[in-house]
Amino acid sequence: MSNSKQLDLWSDEADSPSTPDFVAHRTTDTADIHFVSAFSRVESVPLTLFADSNNRSSVGRSVQEIPEKAGRAKVTVKEKAHVLSRAQGFMGDYDFTLNPYSGCQFGCAYCYAAFFVNDPEKRQDWGGWVDVKTNAINELERSRSILGRKIYMSSVTDPYQPLEAKVGLTREILQVLSSPTKMPRLVVQTRSPLVERDLDLLSKLEHVRINMTVTTDSETIRKKFEPLCPAIEGRLEALRAAKMAGLKTCVCITPMLPLEDPEIFACRLAELKADIYVTQPFKPSNGPFAASTRSMALEIAEEYNWTLHDYEHAVSVMRAKLPNLYEGREGFMPE
Repeated sequence: MSNSKQLDLWSDEADSPSTPDFVAHRTTDTADIHFVSAFSRVESVPLTLFADSNNRSSVGRSVQEIPEKAGRAKVTVKEKAHVLSRAQGFMGDYDFTLNPYSGCQFGCAYCYAAFFVNDPEKRQDWGGWVDVKTNAINELERSRSILGRKIYMSSVTDPYQPLEAKVGLTREILQVLSSPTKMPRLVVQTRSPLVERDLDLLSKLEHVRINMTVTTDSETIRKKFEPLCPAIEGRLEALRAAKMAGLKTCVCITPMLPLEDPEIFACRLAELKADIYVTQPFKPSNGPFAASTRSMALEIAEEYNWTLHDYEHAVSVMRAKLPNLYEGREGFMPE
């Protein structure tokens, strides 16, 4: 690809030696994006993904290998795990949540999803393991209840975490969901530019929105709270590409991390012309059975003297530039 430029979608390699090398080769045509994933320290074994007796996936693509490790995360195949769950609680305005994976390589310091892990050791090691739900395609193909339903993908994982570039499970799922007999009202939640790879399939859906998490304007802050996540500019570029493809977008400043300059940040986000902007502060614990911000993130926030007052001030400043800035559940409305 002699006319392509190379865009590193991830943070500096110095952030973590076990972070996968993930490079996108982008041509001048935004629809022509080729993703290459080269996992560092990957040990692969020939595991059959969605395979039938003809060694083909249930939607016709060749079987791929699933690595035993991706970066520092241990990868496990779960053949009977469900991807669809009835939405409830904060996601109660949706019909279903859809989680292709359990666990998440990003392992953000503040992630509430670790709360929902039953195993105490895995909860403590959030970011160090991922389960691949290999029954996903069969489950969705057999489902008679998703046409026109409101689906949120994903609530307790990132469907575009680095492993997805190797496994392709989320893309397989979108191939099913883009079928006229299955087409739901879909919201995709991610913090990864890898979503650009699937703009062709997402564009087939009649009702779809891409929610991109952008928690701060500072790479220094990002590296403290989410060192294994893509750099900020890569996420913004993915939103620009989604807009160029005619898709609805949402910027999720959730949770809002310490900011260097709320006004400049708001101007930068306003240029994206997203359909929705949403923010919320860290979520304090309301008891032993309530999901909340992890203590690790609260400790880092204290280092930066980031308080609820600072959050509220930032929101008031940003609203002057972002009139469609929502807070909390209202901003996560279905499409």
